[in-house]
Amino acid sequence: MTEHSAMTEHHRLADDRPVAENITGPHRYRNNRTMVPAGEAAWGLSREHGMLGLVVEAVDGQNRLRDLRTGHEFANLSSCSYLGLNSHPTVLEAGRAALAEERVTGLSMGEFRIRLGIMERLEEELSAHFGAHVLPSVSCGVLSAAILPLLASGHLTDSEPLVVVFDRFAHFSMNFLKPILADETLVLTCPHNDMQYLEDICKRYPRVAYVGEGVYSTGGQADLKGIKDLQDRYGMFVYLDDSHALSAVGERGEGYARTVFDVLGSRTVVVASIAKAFGSTGGIAMVGDRELFEFLYRSGPLAWSQGLRTASVGTTLGALEVHRGPELGRRRRQLARNIELFDERLRGHDLRGTGSHIKFVTVGDNDRAVRLSTELYRRGYYCSAMFFPIVPQGQAGVRMMLRGDMPAELTERFASDLLDVLAGLA
Repeated sequence: MTEHSAMTEHHRLADDRPVAENITGPHRYRNNRTMVPAGEAAWGLSREHGMLGLVVEAVDGQNRLRDLRTGHEFANLSSCSYLGLNSHPTVLEAGRAALAEERVTGLSMGEFRIRLGIMERLEEELSAHFGAHVLPSVSCGVLSAAILPLLASGHLTDSEPLVVVFDRFAHFSMNFLKPILADETLVLTCPHNDMQYLEDICKRYPRVAYVGEGVYSTGGQADLKGIKDLQDRYGMFVYLDDSHALSAVGERGEGYARTVFDVLGSRTVVVASIAKAFGSTGGIAMVGDRELFEFLYRSGPLAWSQGLRTASVGTTLGALEVHRGPELGRRRRQLARNIELFDERLRGHDLRGTGSHIKFVTVGDNDRAVRLSTELYRRGYYCSAMFFPIVPQGQAGVRMMLRGDMPAELTERFASDLLDVLAGLA
């Protein structure tokens, strides 16, 4: 009897039915068996309170939406459009104009082979504005899926694998790639903003890449100066997703990461969503090397047929036009004013995100988070309740986003109502 046939016999019952084997994965980097039931239980609470599946119409931009089923009107404080440019007339008109000019929604093919002239124009204008070689795509998730495995295997550097260290709070769009990267190299998770841990890794391994965010989606910022210092001393590769800061931070709207990594060398990549404060849709990768730009264009998901559609190229060009004019500065100043007002009113409270447009208040368990979100909605504000696995277990809370198209009066009123609701939360 061969070894294979013996194994087959070993896993069969007397009546020739196969015995069920344990095929559960090792769960080294993800565990759906734990995360999905926990997440669904929390979403169920939100659904029961009527906080999911709202269908609305705009009454006054995002500052006043109306629930089409109930007629309830509220301000949207869950929007990532931090400057409100997603409804700017210049942006909308540019999308219509692009479709009228090109008369095709897209070529539906790898753009490294053939791309529309309007796409090349977009690349050139983005690159000129952000001072780097800029690669557009349909999303940051697609960019990370294309770039991070190549970073891990060393094909963005010297063709030798790098140890890849993820910040513990790195976004899911990067974290979900850990099992794929682990097929190429050693993957580690760093305590949030722990520069000592990161330096110890740099001392132990000659090739290290760090993966994190500039401004984190649940509040807080990266220790960019500490990260830059480690790059300067050890040659650490830095990969940052700055989606929540692009356009909202920096004189040209270049984002938080570029305020420190102002000149992108060969060992830094910054990706960012252009579907948030920028005002369009899709994502961009900023790189410092032209050869790397060309290489990435034909790599993995970026080489497939799902590039930016014509209307998206147009709205991105329109958003760039706004960025080059005085409107960006006006809206950024109003956003800064709203942040200052809010932080002053909430001074002394357990609030994450001081100085940032993203605020997060921790209340502990899922039920309290949903009740806080529901009561704020009743008073006229939609704010997202957040639970595990988005945030650590036992640290559920509510996330609030301030915007540059919000009047100061609305910000002050919201801060007052939030304090009142928190005081009454059992």
